[in-house]
This record gives sequence, structure tokens and C-alpha cells, in this order.
Amino acid sequence: MLKIRKFLPLAIAGISAFIALSAWAFASPPGSAPDDDFHLPAIWCSHGAQPGICDPKVAGDGYGDTPSPLSPSAICFAFNSETSAACQAKQLNWDDKNLGGSRTNEIGRFPNGFYWTMHLLIGDNTLQSAMLMRIFNSLLAVVLLIVTALYSSRSIRFALIGTWIGVVVPLALFTIPSTNPSSWAIIGLGIYWASLLSFLQSKIRTNQIVLGVITFITGVMTIQSRSEASPYLLLTTLVILFIHAPLRELIKLKIKYLLPFVIGIFASFEFLTTPSTLGWSSGLQGGDPNRTKGELWFRNISQWPQFVSGSLGTWPLGWFDTPMVPMTSFLSLLVFFGLFFIGLRETNFKKNISLIIIMGAIFYLPLRILYLGFNFVGEGAQPRYFLPLLMVFFGIALLAVKKESPITFNWSQFFLIFSAIVTAQSFALHYTMRRYITGVSTKFSGGQDKTDWNLNNNIEWWWSALPSPMTTWFIGSFSFAIAVFIGLVVLKRSSKVDL
Repeated sequence: MLKIRKFLPLAIAGISAFIALSAWAFASPPGSAPDDDFHLPAIWCSHGAQPGICDPKVAGDGYGDTPSPLSPSAICFAFNSETSAACQAKQLNWDDKNLGGSRTNEIGRFPNGFYWTMHLLIGDNTLQSAMLMRIFNSLLAVVLLIVTALYSSRSIRFALIGTWIGVVVPLALFTIPSTNPSSWAIIGLGIYWASLLSFLQSKIRTNQIVLGVITFITGVMTIQSRSEASPYLLLTTLVILFIHAPLRELIKLKIKYLLPFVIGIFASFEFLTTPSTLGWSSGLQGGDPNRTKGELWFRNISQWPQFVSGSLGTWPLGWFDTPMVPMTSFLSLLVFFGLFFIGLRETNFKKNISLIIIMGAIFYLPLRILYLGFNFVGEGAQPRYFLPLLMVFFGIALLAVKKESPITFNWSQFFLIFSAIVTAQSFALHYTMRRYITGVSTKFSGGQDKTDWNLNNNIEWWWSALPSPMTTWFIGSFSFAIAVFIGLVVLKRSSKVDL
């Protein structure tokens, strides 16, 4: 039975984290996530032809009719930072039942699991349905994270919670409560590595069952998110098996190894039968074929760190139209590297090799994709494609390798990490809300209505059913602070005694 003193703090942290993610869910309108002009219609058409929901027209051609508010024209603010979300209300009615042309996933560019599940949440109102999907993904992330932390060993709990504190601001916070399948890739792989390792190490029957279920759920979520997530999952599975036990034990074919084997089979099948959305063999479109090999490799290698720092605030959110303020990226990077070097206090051969393998993948894959497509950094490949692997890398970096010498941090580091990541998140949420409420200047030098600290001023777009923008921002920021504070307290306690 779980001790109340172990469950209660994580439960409070989970509720706070859910409120914070919900604030992010409502910080922007439907269509604000990247490529939502494809993903939203793909959700509506994932169950095939349905009156008032989807008319595939020609089966398997990748196009169909969905409710008019889901048409590409509904995302009138995309790529234009100075255009607020008010443009939607001027040109569409969310209650419009007429169907219009959209791109869909009928040709199977993406796995259908994410779309199929989100489709179950469709109701009579298109706007309410889209927002319910965002809330559902927020709840799903929190429940899976808290349950995994509760049933994990103290060293894995430290690494898991530390990862979700050190890597989620701002890109993961924006993407998880969205209708983009990257949400499931981040949630799934960001928890799968910890649940699988905990499942393999646990000797308590109840814990094994719970962790086995979590491992299966997060594995399926990862496989059914994006095509590149399956090979990520295979790599992560092999690395976790490598960390857990020597080869001589793995070949004994114990029953517990059946779970990662089955998940690996599913991932392999999905990878082999779903076309790559990242262009691993051909690159992505839009590059200049006149660029030489030398300039492609040199320039992209010199700018490669953006695929790491971009998840932490140096890359714009949404349709590349919501750049983060430097305060967010600076403090997020400070926390990231601070926790990373704390994790490297304890290391061994297996941990080092695992980190090299995963970072090697994060380094090589985007460079290969850019090279094949004649693209430079900023053209095609995005940090969110590699964020799930970055979470696995960070988690392994925080793993303790000696039970008698657990990883920990002092109180000065505690308050530095807490204050930095809370401030980074608060600025990120504020600026994201401002971008959609009034629009923003990308150079941070626009008029007062573009940079005013008071979100209640000059409102062009906001939710009528929610508190004022400033109140919503405060609730989201305060809830995130509570979740992080409890999370850091749990980390300090986990480093001394098992909860």
C-alpha cells in the first residue's frame, strides 16, 4: 500500500501541474499548434466518413471535407506574430456545420492512433471539442507521470521528476496540451524510459503490474504519435535494457523481458509500414540544391545547438510566430545545464555509453535530414521532432548509478533551480498569451499594445468563459510554481530515503 506521506505531495503537485497545463491549453486558440491545418482535420476524419464530421470524398486520397472552422483559412494568424487570434472570430463561426475541404491522414503519413483517440472527444461544438482534446492530453500527461513516480525507485523517481522540471519549459508545455501528435511523443517517451526501467528493476508484484501497464500505455502512445517516434522508442528500449542488465542475463529470456520485446515488435512494424514524416532517406522539401556539401555541413553543425536550446526557448513556438523573450531561454538553459551537471556527479561506463548513443542520435539525425534536403537550420527540421529523445537523454543523465551515493543538490541549488524555472515559465506563458490576445512585435519594440505587461489591456481576443487574462496567467504561473516546489522537495527527499 502506498504511504499517505508519499502519495499526498505528488497528488498536490499533479493537480497543480494539471492546472498549469490547462492554462497553457487556453493560452492560444485552436489552430495555434504547428500544422494544425492538417492535424485537426485528420482527427475529424480518423474514423472515416461520418455525417457532419467528415466526408472523405475519394477514399485514400489524403483530402476530405470537415467542419469549416477546421479549414486552413481558419488559422489566419499563422506566421504573423502581429496578428491576434481575433481574426478567427471575424471570419468564421465555430457552430458552422458546413463542411469544407481539408488535408487529412487517409494516406497514412502519420500513425492513426493519436487521431483516432482524439476523435472520441468530438462533440456538437467544434471549438469545445478541440479544447477538450487539449485538456485530455494535459490530464493524461499528469496522471501517467504521477503514477510512474509513485511506483518507481527513488533513483528513477529523481531522474524522472528532474527531467520534467528541467526540460519542459517552454516547448513541451506548449505542445503537450495541443492537438499535435507530438504531444503524445513527448508524453510517451518522456515517461516510457522511466516506467520500463522501473518495471525491470522492481521486485514487488503490485509495482510490476502497475509499471507494466504504464510502460505498455506510454509505449503505444509513442508508437501511435509520429512515424519517427517508433525508432526513438526502439533505441530507448535497447538503451534501458543495456543499463538494466548485462547481456548474459538478457539472453535468459525471463518473462519480464517479454513486455519490451512485444513493444519493440509493434514499434518495428509501425516504423516499417508508415512513411517517414522527417525524410530520413530523402530530406525535407524547401532546400536549395545549389548549396554545397561543405556549406551545408559546416553551417548546420555550427547551428546544431538550436535543436537542444530550441526546446528551451530559443526557437519560436507555434507556427514559428511566437518567439520567446530572452529571460525564458536564459533561465531555462540555466536550469537545464545546472541539473545536467548535477546528474554527472555520479556516472559509470553504461551511463556514459548510453548518453553518447542518445546524444549521437540527436546530433546526427537533424544534420542528415537537413543535408539530404539541402536545408539550413531553421528550414524544415524543428526541435520538437527531437525533444522526446532529449527527455530520455536528460533522464539518464540524472540517474544515480550507486545506491550508497545518490545524486542530490543543496538548498542554494534548490532555490536557484526553483526561482529560475518558475520565472522562465511565467514569462513564457505571459508572452504566449500576449501573442494571441493582441499580437506582438518580433523585435520587442512595438507599440504599447504589443508589449504591455498588463494582459488585460487592449484585449482583442480572449475566452468569455474564463477569468481575465491576467488572472489566468497568475493561476497558471502560481500552479506551476507549486508543482515545481513540491517536485524539488520530493527530489531532495528521494536522494536521502525512499519515500
